[in-house]
Amino acid sequence: MGPKKPKYERLTPLRHPALLIFLGLLGVCWSASLVGTTGDQEACLYEDEIWGGEDIRKFYFCISGEVYEDTCDTDYYFVRNATYSGCLPAALMNPQCVNLDAVEPDCEGISAEQPQPTDLLNQYYLCTDDGVKQLSCGEDKAFINQDGYLGCFPWTQWRTLRNCSEG
Repeated sequence: MGPKKPKYERLTPLRHPALLIFLGLLGVCWSASLVGTTGDQEACLYEDEIWGGEDIRKFYFCISGEVYEDTCDTDYYFVRNATYSGCLPAALMNPQCVNLDAVEPDCEGISAEQPQPTDLLNQYYLCTDDGVKQLSCGEDKAFINQDGYLGCFPWTQWRTLRNCSEG
């Protein structure tokens, strides 16, 4: 008698091309089911209106019960109030909610020692030996240098620190 054959054969994609195809199709279907969803908004707040999130550049809308995220153009921010709903230019925003006076630092004095805001809320300037670098905060964070707070903070906290309730 020869060696005993195992009762169950181990399925591997290389030995079974049909299994490989099935797993590939499963992956495609799973990733397609994620299209249109976001980490911030998982359920439709309104079926026929747009609404904002904590990041004042982003807004959301629903199509057939699915949430979609979009972002205002550069230097525009999302506002939804009694008189307006949409992306407004920075010049029309509450000054607490934007950095209208941000300029690239000269890397002298205090600007050489600590990061400085840019006109983009989720970025900041940092002086290095190689000159000024414009860096980004992590995902879902904005930069602040105000009232003793310095650094990148989650949008919710940033809004509170900046007294920015528009949106």
